[in-house]
Amino acid sequence: MRSLARSLVRRVTELSDGDTALRRPLLDLTEQGVRCLLVPVTPEAHDLLSPREHEVARMVGRGYTNKQIAGVLEISLNTVSAHMRRIFTKLGSVPAPRWWPR
Repeated sequence: MRSLARSLVRRVTELSDGDTALRRPLLDLTEQGVRCLLVPVTPEAHDLLSPREHEVARMVGRGYTNKQIAGVLEISLNTVSAHMRRIFTKLGSVPAPRWWPR
């Protein structure tokens, strides 16, 4: 197992940030007759968001304003905004400017 851990650490440190590195296995070796294959996986959006962030995102999708979301969920407008920032960050999206019609 130590050799497996060392190989994993060595392989991860060798990786570059390019797209080709994302398609290659991070680790592919056989240890004591067992093949170990570690490949990068892009998580799905539903795996990234917390249950509350899902709830906020669903409400936005249904056309609720931030103020309406705050009222329904009984949280402050600042908390809704914080959830929205985290949602945009996690999903890699850029929110519309503040002046964008809502």
